[in-house]
This record gives sequence, C-alpha cells and structure tokens, in this order.
Amino acid sequence: MTTQPTAPRTWTIALVLTLGVTAWFFLPQLGIIVFSALMAFVFHPLYMRLKRKKGGVAAALTLFASFLIVLIPLGFITIAAVGQLASLAETASRLQTQGHLPEFIDQAVDITNSILAPITGTQPSITDSSVIDFLRTAVPTIARGAVGLVVGILGSLPQLGIALILYIFLFVEFLRYGPEIIRKTESISPFEKNVTRQYIEKIGLMAKAMVTGQLIIAMILAVIAAALLIPLGYGHYFFIFFVIFTILNFMPLGSGLILVPLALYSMFTGQFWMGLAVIFLYSISGNLDPILRSRLIPQRIQLSVGLTMLATFCGIAYFGILGVVYGPIIMIIITTTFDFYIEQRSKQRKLKAA
Repeated sequence: MTTQPTAPRTWTIALVLTLGVTAWFFLPQLGIIVFSALMAFVFHPLYMRLKRKKGGVAAALTLFASFLIVLIPLGFITIAAVGQLASLAETASRLQTQGHLPEFIDQAVDITNSILAPITGTQPSITDSSVIDFLRTAVPTIARGAVGLVVGILGSLPQLGIALILYIFLFVEFLRYGPEIIRKTESISPFEKNVTRQYIEKIGLMAKAMVTGQLIIAMILAVIAAALLIPLGYGHYFFIFFVIFTILNFMPLGSGLILVPLALYSMFTGQFWMGLAVIFLYSISGNLDPILRSRLIPQRIQLSVGLTMLATFCGIAYFGILGVVYGPIIMIIITTTFDFYIEQRSKQRKLKAA
C-alpha cells in the first residue's frame, strides 16, 4: 500500500503556522535572541581567526571579548547615566523648596526677557514667580520619573540574570552554528536562492555597518561633544549627555541641538571665550563624520537621512536604546523588499512586452 505525497501547499501552510508559533513562543525573549545573534555575527570573524589558532576555546575567548568590548562598557555607561539622572532629579527637587531662583536660572530669565521685549512689547515677559511655579509643578514629576527608572532597573535584576545566561548560551550557539542556520534559512525561503542570498547579504552588511559603523561614529562624536561641555561646568552630567548625544548623532544636526545652545548660554553668562571655543571645536569635530562614514559604512547600504531618522526613532520606540541598531536593519529589509518587488515587476512587464 502506497501513501500519497503531501501536497506542497500543505507544507507551505505548515511552515507558515510553525513560524508564527515560533515567533509567539520566543516573543518574551526576542530582544535577547536578536541581540545575541547580532553580536555573534559581528564577532564571527574573530571567532574564525581564533578557531584556527586556539581550537576548542575559540568560542569562550570570543564570548569574553564580547563582554570586554560591548557588555561591560554598556553596563557601566547605563549605571553611570542612571546615577547622574537620579542626582539631577534630586538637585532639581531641592529647587522647589527655595523662595528664589538660582543665579544661573535668574540670568537665563533676564537674557530671555531682553530678547523677547522688542517682540512682545512687554517687560518682563517671564517673571521669577512664573518660573518658580513651573518648577514646583514639573520638578516632582521629573524626580518621580528618575526614581521610577532606578527602581525599575533594580527590580528587573532577575530578568537581567536570565538575559545574561541566555546571552552566553545563545551567543556561543550562533557562533558555532550560524552558517548552518543561514543555509537552512536559504532552503526554506520561498524566494529564489540568489534573491535570498541578497537579502541575507544586505541584512548582514547593514547589521555590521550599524554596529561597527554608524553606532561607533555616533559614540565617538558623542564622547567628544560631552567632553567639550566639561569646561563649561556640565562634567557631572557627562554620561547623560553621552547617551543623549549618541542617539542625536543619528540625526543631521546631532549633538549640536543641545551643545550649541548650552555653549551660547555660557557665552552670555560669563564664559564667552570658553563657549566660543567649544562651538569652534565642535564644528571641527564634525569633519570626522564623513571621514569615518566613508571607511566604516558601505555606500550601497546607506539609507537616506530621512529614512535613517525614521528608522532610528521607530526602533527606539519598540526596542529602547538598542533600537538605534535594530531600526535601520528593519528599514533595510523593508526597502530591499520593495526594490526586489519593483525589479520583479519590471522583468514581468518586459517579458509581456516581448
């Protein structure tokens, strides 16, 4: 007795359902899975070099390198930024108990009023009492938000421990079996093999470009910008500025959106030459961007400025700070799909015309 072979359509439906169940099942840990795969891809060349020299310990050495280069600095920056944010909120909370404004805020109010007077015809446009009322209303919210952030991080320590364990095992698995996973992906893909390979190639190039290219560029420029603010008296908020500047550097104006106003404020409040020097040095540091970009990011996978900004902020909305990497990768998948679809439609039209 012979059995009838299962129809291809049935297998396709089974595959789609299995992929859906897989995505649903992995959803609670999807972030750490994607992060582990991304890190394994970035460190895979190092793993291959160590494998030829060190044999069985190559995966362990590569894992240690990922901790040393990425996870430990990332953890330190996060803890330092949260600590400085809590300190900022505590300082701001004390302002509401004072009956008068601090000197630097009072000077800022005077400068703002002198600018607005010719426009509004009112002197003063902003009063000390209105600023104090605003601080009394807004500062507690800032303080509660900062405290909630710290408590949230401390409360998620068990999840951080689980994520760390998963990262260790998944990172090693992706290192060892990454090429096999790619081959299986090619075999189950509904597209032609060359199309699937182009997809994987573009995704790989974008992942590498975002981690070892755009992210490094953004962080280098953020360090420079945050360091330039130290002489102006903002050194105790270095790590907060570093995180904010790293995100802003995915935009055209980048760190200048915050640095230039702060430098201008310093120029009009007694640090004229220092503020001017900061603006000058920042403008010079901007020349590093095109130099580093041409070396670290392949031209063929660079997104336009608008798409990069959209992808970055959508990624942050869905994935948090790691969205600055995940967002552009998702965007390159979207744009690549559109490009392939348009290309296939064009070929079909040419065949019909012939």
